[in-house]
Amino acid sequence: MRAVNVLIAVLLSLALALCVPELGLRLLGKGPSPSLHRFDAELGWVKEPGREITRSTAEFTATFRINERGLRDDEGLPLEPVKDRLRVLMLGDSFVLGYTVEREHLFVDQLERWWQAEGRAIDVINAGTEGWSTDQEALWFEREGARFRPDVVLLFPYENDLYWCSERKYTRFPKPQVSPDGKPVRIALQDPGERAWWERTALGTLFSGAGAQPKRFSPAEGVELPMEYGALMREEPEFMRVARAHAGGALTLLQQSCARIGARLIVAPIPGKAAIQPEALAKLERTMGIPPERFSPDQPVETFLALANERGIETLDARANLRAAFRRDSAPLYYETDWHFNPHGNAQFARFLHAELDARGAFPAAFRAATPRDLPEPQAARTWPRWPIVWAALVLLIGTLYSRSYRDEPAWRAYLQVGLMLGLAFALFFGAQALLGLLPPRLAPALLVLGIGVVLGFVLWKLGRRLGTTLELLLAFTRRGHWYLLPLVILLLSIGSLLVVAASSPLVAPFIYTLF
Repeated sequence: MRAVNVLIAVLLSLALALCVPELGLRLLGKGPSPSLHRFDAELGWVKEPGREITRSTAEFTATFRINERGLRDDEGLPLEPVKDRLRVLMLGDSFVLGYTVEREHLFVDQLERWWQAEGRAIDVINAGTEGWSTDQEALWFEREGARFRPDVVLLFPYENDLYWCSERKYTRFPKPQVSPDGKPVRIALQDPGERAWWERTALGTLFSGAGAQPKRFSPAEGVELPMEYGALMREEPEFMRVARAHAGGALTLLQQSCARIGARLIVAPIPGKAAIQPEALAKLERTMGIPPERFSPDQPVETFLALANERGIETLDARANLRAAFRRDSAPLYYETDWHFNPHGNAQFARFLHAELDARGAFPAAFRAATPRDLPEPQAARTWPRWPIVWAALVLLIGTLYSRSYRDEPAWRAYLQVGLMLGLAFALFFGAQALLGLLPPRLAPALLVLGIGVVLGFVLWKLGRRLGTTLELLLAFTRRGHWYLLPLVILLLSIGSLLVVAASSPLVAPFIYTLF
């Protein structure tokens, strides 16, 4: 019986040791991201009908509801077109899906509301799927999209689509290919199965992400970049020539599928943030680590425009319009950390498409605006930063406890001291976060791990001989099998150890006192 108790005590200690960082990572928004996808033997993955998830980060919160057709669109969407109504189908990846925004702020839905408010009988179908490249979009249209009988098909490729058109796997899913001559490469894709249990934890996500490094290429000695960045190079690497050929084949397949049903195909590449906003370009230059004349954030758009023009496909180029909107409004069009459009960027892209499609005569005369209207700015819910709320709540809680414990001190001084201490901790945290954001992607995680290791090492060093006493006490409880007392013992020892370090080290005290 004693052996069983000891075993339970050891397992409980390990569980507690893992639960603390797991909870901390989840509170920091580093938990496993919920997925919309299920395996598909032809396309690699598709959105699961009826699936509903919410994604939330420090920058955005977005809820996704997938209808019975497997689209982020209205329920009851009919397959057959409605008489006297025009159908526009929009194909793309996470930009079209609306990875970072609610539907009311997504350019796809904004355009549909705008057209209908102008008295136009135009319905928009959103076929965007996260992670898809142009080949999957063309294959989906051949299998599913053509059944909707759209009148106009808008394709919105993004820069990373180019590289992935030549690959047979994306993250954990296999993916199909289209040959350079526009023919699907028909092979049976293998179901990767469900994610392993440890991949559904924050710790598992952290370590699997750190261990699974993407394939890289070396444009210069001592410089290694993800293969996706090959699309930015002015002098095309050999692997990008292959990828470009496959992307061209995907456009050919989509063009042929549209021609069979009489749909008008228009390609509108979505420019990357560095092609529009100067500060993003400066960050990209630091990341690339090679002379600026060797690459360009405009290169992917130019490549897609050239591929479409070679095939006689109509194109729209949004770069000049988006740059002008950025200069005019002095407001970012993309999120600061994320690379997708924010609500303002979605609105400006919708304005561009609305004006260009009318200028190109994309719709018959019967579907021109009966009552021209302007698109109002999206009434986005204000997303206030969370840290002031957290700071104020901590000041109120800790300041109250402090003033109640030390009644001989004025209450205002307790709140002031706590507020300043927490303010210093927050400033150090956000300062370190900003510094990491300036570093190259490969260097930042290593420095973060190093910094955490230094802090933990400092704590252990300051504990000194007390650490041995602490371990002896824990081992004593473990050997005696008092597993039911271990949570309380670990909690008390952890708090006591941190207080010892905080009392002797003012440099780390702001971080430690924040815990209380």
